[in-house]
Amino acid sequence: MSLDPSGISLREIHSSEEVRLRIDALADRILRDYAGQSPTLVVIAEGARTFAGELVERLSAQGLQPEIVFLRVSRTRGTSLVQVQIEPMDPSRFEKSDVLVVDDIADEGRTLEAVIELVQRGRSRSLRVAVLVSKQGRRKVTVSIDYIGFELKDGWVVGLGMDLNGRFRDLDYLALAEGPV
Repeated sequence: MSLDPSGISLREIHSSEEVRLRIDALADRILRDYAGQSPTLVVIAEGARTFAGELVERLSAQGLQPEIVFLRVSRTRGTSLVQVQIEPMDPSRFEKSDVLVVDDIADEGRTLEAVIELVQRGRSRSLRVAVLVSKQGRRKVTVSIDYIGFELKDGWVVGLGMDLNGRFRDLDYLALAEGPV
């Protein structure tokens, strides 16, 4: 456990090695599921960039060259959840595409729900979802997730792109932030 100057302590829950192995396993499943296809990865917000980058690196090494679309979506302000806001995007850009939505965490599910709805309006050929962390017990809406890195019950997760007020995003492992969050 490490202590941040602000009084936040970090408790490691998945080591960098565990994260690497889990992303390898997810990439293997994605490669099998998308064999012969060229998917479009819709990467949600800043938090998912690191996870998506790790996935793309492994997929590319095996010959799968996905198109990558970064979608600016916000749902949090500090540690408070607010209404989902998606940058304007023409949904028709997904028409007849095989889409893989990539997000860092599925908590209440509202962000994924909004992005899935956007992609579906564009009449994609197929749609799958990958998340690094899922908190099924906190889900407020039903969303189908095809690839899950880790299941957690609760807590504020940081590392691998996930942050707490802009901090801890660069950790190569997953930790729970404890203290005055």
